Amino acid sequence: MPREQSLVTRSLRRLLVRMYAVNRLRALTVWLVRRLDGPEMTSPTIRQIFSVYFKVDIGMYTHGACFDPFTVDEQTRIGRYCSIAKGARVLNHNHPSDFKSTSGIFFNPHFGLCDHSLVKYNPLEIGNDVWIGANAVVLPEVNRIGDGAIIGAGAVVHRDVPPYAVMLGNPARVVKYRFDEETIATLLAEKWWERDLDDLARDVREFQEPLQPLIAAHRSGPAGGAE
Repeated sequence: MPREQSLVTRSLRRLLVRMYAVNRLRALTVWLVRRLDGPEMTSPTIRQIFSVYFKVDIGMYTHGACFDPFTVDEQTRIGRYCSIAKGARVLNHNHPSDFKSTSGIFFNPHFGLCDHSLVKYNPLEIGNDVWIGANAVVLPEVNRIGDGAIIGAGAVVHRDVPPYAVMLGNPARVVKYRFDEETIATLLAEKWWERDLDDLARDVREFQEPLQPLIAAHRSGPAGGAE
């Protein structure tokens, strides 16, 4: 991209981020962002908007309900290549049980009676390549959801989730792991999600069929490992 065009694009992005502050312009702003950047999955501008106005940091190539305002509470960091289904909810705070009222009117600055939140938020880190299913709920007790984890539809998560664990139920529990321990360790060390999609396209076959047989074939070597 020519330098002059790059400068114009950066200036336009800054303008769109400022425009989002005006409630009546938000729908228009999002429409313009999509025209400028394309899909939310790869849009740097929509990520800046969510970081500034909702205090949610979203990694590149992540998509889904995390781009619906207030689906994910502030002080949440979401990694790259995550999939978050509609109806999911990520909660980083509780309503106060020791105040005179539990109503958000009294502790939430969006209602205008206070200038900052009067409840404590618990920062949450959602790793890379995490899939959170429809209507799943992540409660404020959770500090981290590990890389590669799956949260099943309707699950209610109340504790940290290990990497590559599959969590189901209410309360959610680990029902299995996606791969064996050696494969998980290999994937965590590889950190494939740090690569951009164009780069990964060269190895796309690894992402389009079951991984375990590919790993087994690699470990055994040519002709099943025979000399």
